[in-house]
Amino acid sequence: MLIHFLLVAATLHCTHAISGLRNGTLPGVSQQNAFLGLPLILMQEETAFLVRSGIAHLVPVNTQPRLPSSEELKRHTKERIARLRTVEKDLRRDEAERAGKARERFELGGEKARLKREERARVKAERQRAKAGIVEDGLFQEEAEQATPLSKPARSTTPIPTSTGHFHEVPSHPLFPPLSLGAPITSIPHLLFPFPSTPRDRALLHTYTDLHSKGLRMGLGPRFGGEYLIYPGDYLRFHAHFTSQVLVRDECVRPGEVVGWGRLGTGTKKAGLICCWDDGVRAEEGEGEVEVEAEFYSLEWANFG
Repeated sequence: MLIHFLLVAATLHCTHAISGLRNGTLPGVSQQNAFLGLPLILMQEETAFLVRSGIAHLVPVNTQPRLPSSEELKRHTKERIARLRTVEKDLRRDEAERAGKARERFELGGEKARLKREERARVKAERQRAKAGIVEDGLFQEEAEQATPLSKPARSTTPIPTSTGHFHEVPSHPLFPPLSLGAPITSIPHLLFPFPSTPRDRALLHTYTDLHSKGLRMGLGPRFGGEYLIYPGDYLRFHAHFTSQVLVRDECVRPGEVVGWGRLGTGTKKAGLICCWDDGVRAEEGEGEVEVEAEFYSLEWANFG
């Protein structure tokens, strides 16, 4: 399943120029923030673009599964308490067995030490008698040759039963029934995915589609004060060149906002890009009508670049 997700994310990134937002990481590992992993989160514009292009479809999932009843919760709690008591009983038995084996090893070690002390005392006494001439010549040597050191007691080959300790299987909480999947959503807006439904939603989607058709890639840009960060290619190879602002129809813009967008882009080493879209404008093309492409205006502060 993980390999399947990786293939999907790689296909979106390499084939369809959809980067998304990867937010998979480990807590406390800050160096992973540069290259995050799965799961992959898509913007609503990216999702709508994939659906409208026929690349993907949406599968609604039942988000309100049946909750367990009070009887099921009581039964599960009773079973959990019984499991915990069994585990506690096993741990106490294992602790008692370990204590008994440790006591046996201690007593065995004490007996070995006593035999070694007696052997050293006997050898020392025989040496003293031989030095004083109490024992005849050759007698001590003969006895020493006949004497054999005490053999070490053979180690027990009986395997010591190992305890499972805290590694035990704990069943999960009462399982929910399998999640039910609805019919695939192949056209938008949909009741379960109401995007685009407002003029601004349509402006965002058409602006995104127009920029994507020009070979650009978009990322989230709120932290830079814009709608998107616009890359000339793969964001792993390029820095963003623009931070964009999307204007809907005849939306008024104050001069201070234009100055702020320009200075903000310059301060982050990017150019400001104003994207204007009027969904009410049509241009004749042959016998039909098509929507006019978005208009883009670049803002650059003095001496930038």
